[in-house]
Amino acid sequence: MRFMIFLFALLSSVAWAAPSSVAILQYHHIGDDTPRVTSVTAEELEAHFAWLKENNFTVLSLAEIQQRFENGKSVPEYTAAITIDDGWRNVYREGLEVFKKYNYPFTIFVNPKLMREASSQYMGWEQLRELQKYGAHIANHSNSHWHMTWRHQDETEQAWRERVLADVLDAQAEIDEQLGEQPRQFAYPYGEYDVALEEMLAEHGFIAFGQHSGPWTQHSPSTAIPRFPASAQYANLESLATKLKSLGLPLVSAEPKAMLVAPDEVTPSFRVEVTSIDDFNPNQMNCFAGGDVLQPQWEGNTFTVQLKKELPVGRSRVNCTVPSFSQQGRFYWYSHPFIRADQKGRWPD
Repeated sequence: MRFMIFLFALLSSVAWAAPSSVAILQYHHIGDDTPRVTSVTAEELEAHFAWLKENNFTVLSLAEIQQRFENGKSVPEYTAAITIDDGWRNVYREGLEVFKKYNYPFTIFVNPKLMREASSQYMGWEQLRELQKYGAHIANHSNSHWHMTWRHQDETEQAWRERVLADVLDAQAEIDEQLGEQPRQFAYPYGEYDVALEEMLAEHGFIAFGQHSGPWTQHSPSTAIPRFPASAQYANLESLATKLKSLGLPLVSAEPKAMLVAPDEVTPSFRVEVTSIDDFNPNQMNCFAGGDVLQPQWEGNTFTVQLKKELPVGRSRVNCTVPSFSQQGRFYWYSHPFIRADQKGRWPD
C-alpha cells in the first residue's frame, strides 16, 4: 500500500505543476506601544525580511505580480509580497531603517481623508514620498476606513453605490495628484467585501485585497485576493514560514461569494471547485474553524465544508490545508471568509 501511494505521488509530481503562488504579508502598526493584535516590532519586521533573504525568496511588487499573472507568466518558486495597511506614522518612524536596509518593494494602503483629519497619527505625503525611495508603492484603502458594505438607514442601492464609488475614486484621485498616477490597487477596510462592491471595483479597473489567508495565484479572484496577517501571534516565524511556502489551490469557483451570511444561517457551509486534485490526496485535507477540525466532503474536483458550531458575531474564516505530492513540505492553503451580523445588521470593528 505504501508503495502504491509513493508511486501515485511520483506520477502526480511528473504530470502536475503547482500554480505559481505568492504569499502576501499584511502588516499594520510597527512598534511596541500600539495594539499588539495589529502590531509587529521593528525587530520582528527585520527578522521577517532577513528570513526572506536567507531563504532565497523573491519579493515582488503587487503591480509586477499582477502583470505576470495577467500575461500568463509564472513567478519564482518562492515569491512573497509585502503590504502595510492604514499608513500609520509609526511605519515611517520604526520601519524606515529596515526598509532602507533591505530595499524590498512593499505597498502601503492609505486613507487620504484620515491623513488630513488625524495628521499626528498618520504619515503625510512627504513621508510617503521618502518611503518611495526605499521600495514603497502607495495604494488605496478608501478615504476614511469605514465598513463599506454597510448601508445607511433607508439608503437605496443606487445611493449606496454612488457613496462608495465617490469614496474610492476621490481617494484615488488624491493619491494620484500627490504621487503621480498609481496602479489601481485597493485593500478593503477590515477585509470586508460583497459581490456588489467587487463588481464596482472591477468596473473601474481595480484589483482588491482582503484579509482572509492564503497565497495569490493566477486562479485567485482579482477582487478578493488573500493575504497572510503577520502581526501579533502571526508574527512567529515558525508558523509564518509554513504560510510563506504554501501553495494556492487552483480555484475554479467558491460559493458563497458574499462574506455576509443570512441572519438564520449561523452554521453555514461553503463549496469550492478546483481544476485538479492530481497533486494532493483529498482525504488528507483538513479545514479549521476556530477549535474545530472539519473534514470536507468531496465529489470529483469539488469539496463542501459544513460548519458545526455557530459563527460568532463579526468576521470569521475557515482555513483548509492539504500537503502537496510534488513539492515536499509544502501545503495547499485555502481560506473562506464569513461575516455574521448582529440583530441590527452590524458587527464590531
